[in-house]
Amino acid sequence: MLEEAVRYLLKAARPVIIAGGGANHSGAEREILALSEWLAAPVVTTISGQGIMPDDHPLALGVVGDNGFHPYANQAVEEADVLLYVGCKRGSVSTIRWTLPSYQPTREIIQIDLDPVQLSNNFANTLNIAGDAKLVLKDLIDLLMKEGRARKPSPWVDKLNRTRACFWENAKAALQSDAAPIKPQWIIHALNQRLPSPAIVIADAGTPTPYITRFLKLQGGGSRFLIPRAFGGLGYAIPAIVGASFASPGTRVIALFGDGSLGMSAGELETLVRLNIPAVLIHFNNGSFGWIKALQALHCKAKFLSVDFTAGDMSTVARGFGLGAAHIEQPGELEKALDEAFAAQGPFFLDVVTESELSELPPVYSWLKKAAEMKQTPETCANGGKEKG
Repeated sequence: MLEEAVRYLLKAARPVIIAGGGANHSGAEREILALSEWLAAPVVTTISGQGIMPDDHPLALGVVGDNGFHPYANQAVEEADVLLYVGCKRGSVSTIRWTLPSYQPTREIIQIDLDPVQLSNNFANTLNIAGDAKLVLKDLIDLLMKEGRARKPSPWVDKLNRTRACFWENAKAALQSDAAPIKPQWIIHALNQRLPSPAIVIADAGTPTPYITRFLKLQGGGSRFLIPRAFGGLGYAIPAIVGASFASPGTRVIALFGDGSLGMSAGELETLVRLNIPAVLIHFNNGSFGWIKALQALHCKAKFLSVDFTAGDMSTVARGFGLGAAHIEQPGELEKALDEAFAAQGPFFLDVVTESELSELPPVYSWLKKAAEMKQTPETCANGGKEKG
């Protein structure tokens, strides 16, 4: 079976590796990197696979799918002639509700997964391989090296990287904006300037997620991004950083969450103080269940129900539990507060007043598509024009 996978990969003109959470759980970082470089194959990741390769690597094309996607990652998957899924169940988010990739009878699809139930569960595969990601990839690399020589990046990969450069150039204005309320993407940009390696970034589902998956830059070395994917439960990040801190002592842990999430786990701030967890906590304060409110704007004709509440100064709550804290309304204040938070020996809480999802739609592919249908302006860049997915 591995020999058959080798044959498909060797004849591929445009191979793409899609790494999911299973690749991260297996610890297959070196194997993904080695296989990618040997095949000169781009690597895209699901949200759970983020961090498997350094984000500045020319073959690391970012997050694929719907939530916080990179246009050139979606483009790579759609244009590939051979797709190798590693530890990825191919759920609704990473496939944009099972539309990415589109059906192409000549496209070969190979899936590696520890759980046999996931194999060909959502798409018809050319080849299924049940096994641990790290172990299977090690054997696959050995066979490839016996069969041929390492490849050089193709003009197709160069084209994808030109699209990537275009995307990041166009993103500069928002990433460096001095607007208030503060843009969520500006927060991620400021965090990137201070993020150590390794680092563990943990987020709640909701407001921070699409900005993290699109703009966070992890540099390998064991850095991870963790988020509750299954049912998207709120209130996860604050207690999760306790576990992450004990599981990886000495690694800086960072939590990002919205005000809806904070209301569900604020009591755990006491736990952080009592255990003296050296965590940086970033609270996106926009006075709403922002993710749900954006959905209501798109699909319910802006008839908002039970999504708005009073946006208080949550830094006073954090101080009440004994954390260092700052309330931030201007970008310049955030720069100073982040420096203070990363210098702190214990937990530090940043309460950041952020822009509403209604004034600028988050980077979610299906939302942007819906907005375009409603005669709003979609994003552009991929393929020199409208996004493809």
